[in-house]
This record gives sequence, structure tokens and C-alpha cells, in this order.
Amino acid sequence: MKIQSRGIALAISALLTFSAAPFLQAETQTAPQTKIDDSSRLLPLEGGSNFRDLGGYTTADNKTVRSGVLFRSGTMSSLTSADEKTLNKRHFKTVVDLRSQEELALYPNRWVSHNPSISYINHPYSVAEMKLNAPEGKNKPIGIEGFYGNISELYQPQMKMYFQELLNNNTPLVVNCSAGQDRTGFASALLLSALGVPRETIVQDYLLSTQYRRPAVERGDVDLEAAAKTNAFAKMMLHYNKKESKGPMPLITADGTPFINIAFAHIEQKYGSVENYLDQALDVGPTEINKLKTLYLQ
Repeated sequence: MKIQSRGIALAISALLTFSAAPFLQAETQTAPQTKIDDSSRLLPLEGGSNFRDLGGYTTADNKTVRSGVLFRSGTMSSLTSADEKTLNKRHFKTVVDLRSQEELALYPNRWVSHNPSISYINHPYSVAEMKLNAPEGKNKPIGIEGFYGNISELYQPQMKMYFQELLNNNTPLVVNCSAGQDRTGFASALLLSALGVPRETIVQDYLLSTQYRRPAVERGDVDLEAAAKTNAFAKMMLHYNKKESKGPMPLITADGTPFINIAFAHIEQKYGSVENYLDQALDVGPTEINKLKTLYLQ
């Protein structure tokens, strides 16, 4: 297995407030979510969760995102030998793993460890050392909405890595986190934005995670109670397992706003546009965007 870690660890000092739940759903979501029938994107894996193709979407100028090269997923620690054979037929070149060191310790990617030819990309950081900035004038717990308002800064190093692999055409590529919805949802939303996919379609793709996640598969057979004594992510998982006992909670606020729109709103307020964020924060300017379109649109 070829492991590449780029950049430095996040300069964050305070212990993560568990009420923020940055890698799982919020506790207070109650609004209904409309289901989207798009099952053809989902890879049929016995031990997979939310592993799907980003291809097939139509851009604003009537081009189509190439299928079979750009994928997104939740944790892959429960993949079976049959799943690995299915994935190996697609000849993946790269896995970009957005998870923390605590998550990696609990749920390693064994598929990649069995395939030395796959480049495994991870930026090391600790969930226990993350600090979220509260919205101006607010002194209450950050919550999931606050996490999405911070995500463009918190995961800037990871997003730069992701886009670099894409620009180097190291595909087929799959980007993942634990649920494949928040961090992976943000990365996927940025990519689809760069390719010119309309915002409405991007949000629909983001919301598909609620349909295609399998929380029981993501948890696997790890003894979380034992692990929680020394692992911050295990402690967080214990807190939220009960919330997902009947399935994933929807990725929307109580008034029906998709969480990803909070991230977009923050970027647009701070940078003016997603394109400006890509350029100024990720070094993905007009030349790089044109290259991405050449590589991944047809």
C-alpha cells in the first residue's frame, strides 16, 4: 500500500465539543426529506455503505460527467472479499480518505491494504483536537449547522489534496469519510460545482446519502464501549448510535434547509463564489477548472 500524507496537521487546540457531531447527523433534525430514485449510481456491495458513482450528471452547458471514474463512499472497513473483487474490476488508482486518525484506528481500509497499486491519500489530523468557531454573536453549542459553516476552512488541506489527485488524473478515484455524507458530501459538491453541474442537482446528489447509507455496516463489529475509553471518535459514535437505530437521519435542518447549503452560503459570503474559493483556498483557478472539465466531462 502506498501511503501519501501531505501538508501539516490542523492547528487546532481545544477538545471537540461532542454536541457539534461533525461527522454524524444532528440530533434535532425532524423535517421530512423527499426520496430521489437514483439507485443506478449505487455500487452493489455486500459490505459497502453509500459507495456510488458521481458520473452521469448534466452540466449547465449540456455536457455530462463521465461515469466510472469519480466515486464517493462511506467507510470501507466492512467490504467482503466479493466486494473487493467487484471493485478491483474497476481498476481504482486512488483512495482519498478524509477521516481522522481516530477513525482510521477503529476502521482501517483493508481493501487498499490488499492492493499495493492503489494510492492511499490521507491528511493526518485528530478529531479530539478540532475546534469549531462559533457564529458571530452566538455562545451556544456549535451543532451540525456550525460544522458546515466551518467545513471549508477545517478541511481545506484535504480538499487541496483531493483536487490535486483529480488534476493529476489519478482515476478511477473514490473519496470517502465515515458516513460518506458530510466531508465527502462537501468534496463532491465542490467537484460537481467546478464541473458546472447546476446547484439543484448538486444538492440532490448530496441528499442521496440518507437513502444509501448503512449505519450498521459503518459501525461494523468494533467494541465501541471499550474503544471509547481512549478513542474520541468511538465516544462520539456511542452517543449517536441510538439516534440512527432506525436508519440515517435526513441531512436537513428543522425547516428543511439542506446542510450543504450552509457550507455554500459561508463560502459565498467569505469568498464571493465557489469559484473564488476554489481559486483562492485550493489553488484551483480557471486553468485548473478547464482541465477538470476536459478530463471529466463528455
